Amino acid sequence: MASHDTDRRSAPVPESMSASGLWVFESRHDEAFFMHVTEHRFPKLLYLREGRGQIAADWPPGVPDASHCVSGDCVLVPAGMPHRVVDDPRHPISLYGLALDPQKLAPCAELDAMLPVGKLSQQRVSLLNIEGRLRRLLYLVSQKSPATTLSSLAGAMEIFAQLALAAGASADSSAASPQATEPTLRRDAIDEYLTWLDSNFFEPLCVDDAAQACSMSRRKFTNDFREKTGTTWLVYLNRRRIEHAKQLLRDSEAKVTSIAFQSGFEELSTFYRTFKRATGLKPLDYRSRYSP
Repeated sequence: MASHDTDRRSAPVPESMSASGLWVFESRHDEAFFMHVTEHRFPKLLYLREGRGQIAADWPPGVPDASHCVSGDCVLVPAGMPHRVVDDPRHPISLYGLALDPQKLAPCAELDAMLPVGKLSQQRVSLLNIEGRLRRLLYLVSQKSPATTLSSLAGAMEIFAQLALAAGASADSSAASPQATEPTLRRDAIDEYLTWLDSNFFEPLCVDDAAQACSMSRRKFTNDFREKTGTTWLVYLNRRRIEHAKQLLRDSEAKVTSIAFQSGFEELSTFYRTFKRATGLKPLDYRSRYSP
């Protein structure tokens, strides 16, 4: 169920979890906004559209806390954590919120344990297009039809699934501290992008979008990417795609055309050429040699 207020408010949007296990809302605060400490039985994602303040909570050691949040920041509050939103009165917050109730969604039973905690990095928020996805969810839940209910649930689960995948791939990483040097910040941006790329390599991609996601010029991105990985962006991307194609050739009976497209190649001829260059074999020859 959506809570979509056009006027600014001085109190939080009341909890309104739908029967399907989804709660998505928008909250625009006025200068007098006040929120008592609260907690939920489910994880909650908050995206600040404008304003500044903090998501006050007893954040665990080592977790990027949310004591200083500005427009564009995104915070994951885990289930059972007491918290409250505290606005800077001079810059009231407007935010989007999203929650899924694991008790109502069997595939999400262990959701809270898989998610990151605290403030997410700007690179992750940008790469996952959190703001755009939440805006779309607000529209979908406002339509109140079976089809849009299904679509909104799928969209919400996709957001949390992508966050869980990224958290699993970078469990030992943490957000850069305010005292981090500029080179360190750039390396963190590349690390975040590589984590995202590992589970999105099959999408239509270009180096300009990658540079933009890392808040770098194309030249700076390509230089830093090579310094980090030892190779170019395109070579790295194709290497990841070919590794996936090799796995499908070994472990499935899918046709080569399907494997090429599933691996992110839009042209079959490009796939054949890239695969032969990487392995020295044609795809079917590779399958014959390495299939169990």
